[in-house]
Amino acid sequence: MSQHTVDPWRFAGSTISKMLAAAIPETPSHPPIPWTPVSKPLSECKVALLSTAGLSMKTDEPFDMEYERQNPTRGDGSWRAIAADATAADIDANHLHIDTGFIERDLNVALPLDRLREGVEEGRVGAIADRHYSIMGFQGNDSSKLVGESAPEIAASMRNEGVDLALLAPV
Repeated sequence: MSQHTVDPWRFAGSTISKMLAAAIPETPSHPPIPWTPVSKPLSECKVALLSTAGLSMKTDEPFDMEYERQNPTRGDGSWRAIAADATAADIDANHLHIDTGFIERDLNVALPLDRLREGVEEGRVGAIADRHYSIMGFQGNDSSKLVGESAPEIAASMRNEGVDLALLAPV
């Protein structure tokens, strides 16, 4: 079997990629991420998506890109809900640390709603959650709002809706 290398900076652009790669330590400083195994077949699961692309519904307040401009090593730690029936025409990408042109051409690179809908239609996925979620993945060295407020709020919202499985769409 051949080894494949994943380019974690593919969507960031060359200048930002170099800056981020130099600023991020090789050894993570966070505790291990908890893992919960899926307890039933995917065909019986209600699934929600979580994107790190700073997506918002056009009818909602966008992520704070002015804060991001003033603090180029940090991002907005809040979150946004995305409606299950949203299309690319309903969504804005608010993120200075990634090239949003890819998202503008195909929303599925950051929020694969069409693929999830296909999975339900084909019987491979049980149901689509009513709400999906987006955060700004770039938090620099202070993720306290994301970890302390946004993540618990998103988890509670998913629990309240009966979501069985959350799929991360990292950008």
